[in-house]
Amino acid sequence: MPNCINCQSDFEITKEDRDFYDNASPIIAGKKYNLPAPTHCPDCRQQRRLAQSNEFNLYKDSCDLCGKFTLTFYPPHLNQKIYCRECWHKDEWDPTEFGQDYDPNRSFIEQVNEVRHNTPAQALSITGKMENSEYVHLTGDSKNCYLIMHADFDEDCYYGYGIKRCKNCVDGFYNIYCELSYEGIDCHSCYGLVNCQDCFNCSNSAFLRDCTGCRNCFLCTGLKNKEYCFQNKQYSKEEYENLINQIDLGSYNVYQHCLKLFEDMQLKHTYKAFQGHNLQNCIGMHMYNCKDTTYSFDCDDVDHGKYLYQVVLGGKDIHDIYQYGNRIELSYECSVCGSDSYNILFCYETHWSRNTYYAWHVENCTNCLGCANVHHQKYCILNKQYSKEEYEKLAAQIIEDMIKRGEWGEFFPIASSPMGYNKTVAQIYFPLTKDQALQKGYKWDDYEPEPEALESINASELPNNIADIEDSILTKSVICQISGKPFKITPQELRFYKEQKLPLPRVHWFERHKARLAKRNPRKFWNRACQKCSNPITTSYSPDRPIKIYCEDCYLKKAY
Repeated sequence: MPNCINCQSDFEITKEDRDFYDNASPIIAGKKYNLPAPTHCPDCRQQRRLAQSNEFNLYKDSCDLCGKFTLTFYPPHLNQKIYCRECWHKDEWDPTEFGQDYDPNRSFIEQVNEVRHNTPAQALSITGKMENSEYVHLTGDSKNCYLIMHADFDEDCYYGYGIKRCKNCVDGFYNIYCELSYEGIDCHSCYGLVNCQDCFNCSNSAFLRDCTGCRNCFLCTGLKNKEYCFQNKQYSKEEYENLINQIDLGSYNVYQHCLKLFEDMQLKHTYKAFQGHNLQNCIGMHMYNCKDTTYSFDCDDVDHGKYLYQVVLGGKDIHDIYQYGNRIELSYECSVCGSDSYNILFCYETHWSRNTYYAWHVENCTNCLGCANVHHQKYCILNKQYSKEEYEKLAAQIIEDMIKRGEWGEFFPIASSPMGYNKTVAQIYFPLTKDQALQKGYKWDDYEPEPEALESINASELPNNIADIEDSILTKSVICQISGKPFKITPQELRFYKEQKLPLPRVHWFERHKARLAKRNPRKFWNRACQKCSNPITTSYSPDRPIKIYCEDCYLKKAY
């Protein structure tokens, strides 16, 4: 059993792992270049991938080609040339003009980073058809959306993360096929929910946890196919409606009271070792329609995968992928990659591409190595164009040199990330202090943009009830109760709160995101025993949590 060269912990490499590495190893000019066994444990590999991705910090800028205003995830002090999405895809510029010759005497990773910095980057990561959705990032095919990240095929959604095919949803985390949802976490195929978590096929309910097929329920946990339940007690339709009519969720105080009751109820609930359905030979959490997929989180429609995080809408024969899927196949050690890509290795933001390695934000590319910020290219190395024969000869040489330097088979190191560690997703899942990060050679970024100069109001001074909130709030900034940062209320979300009779939020949108994240399990697994039958289980519920955990069989017997 090897030791991680980063954290020195033991980790396992199975025969199935080695078979995958062999199968995914690229063949260039008829020769297979074997992928070596990883030198980092799964967590350290994940941390390395996360450290490349700034998902939440957006800055105002302008396109360096057309001059139009745009947001960007590149902070101004990086001096990264950026193009808006329209300009980046135009034929007016050629990314191969920024190509450079390979220097065999230097680290190939360093040369890739040079090309990345010198080539114009797309200001935001956006794909597909977008309409009236300027303030989004890592998002595709959406309409009338605002501050959603890692989201696709959404309409009229605001402040969401990982939401897919949703409509009229506000403040959500990893909801799929949902509509008219507020503060939903890990809900699938639901309608009209308020502050619900781990629910499937539920509707017209509020404060539900781990419920399936329920409608018209309030403050309930663990129910299956129920209607007109209040605090897990069955009522008639008339009795239930009389109870609900006495509760005004538009009142911030009432909403908080219900939330406290909900939190107390969840401590008494019995949980299944994992959340998910339609699984075959899987180990993970929040997985749906998956087969032979292990040690993975937040996955949907994956066939044969391992160490996957947030891979949805299709994936096959993939290992060590952070985000996002959409029919990605035979790929390894990638971050934010997918959309019909095949055999991409050690890539960041690579889409619609094949046989592409060590790439940074490339689209529709084939047989490329070490390219950055390019689209519709083939047989390119470091953004320089080659013939097929020239490409294969040089690519083989580069891989041989990388093998000698110990670079081949390793993802981009954290120290090479252009982003400050604290501005990346790694800081959320693997937090470090500034001193710790700098001691490890990682970048740190203290820059914060100046907030818009608006009349401000402390969140504590807001009227208690949404019915008393006036439209003048749209011209003010609200001071967050937690961070002290100002945030704005947009006309779309104010209309949503008023129509749904929900209170105005008192904390900044990113603090709300962190609060939702804190309600989910950590991305770790523990070997435990079912607290009913004592059979062994693998679960992401830590042993020190004061809740009951059952294996699937015992849970189903109790639930049904």
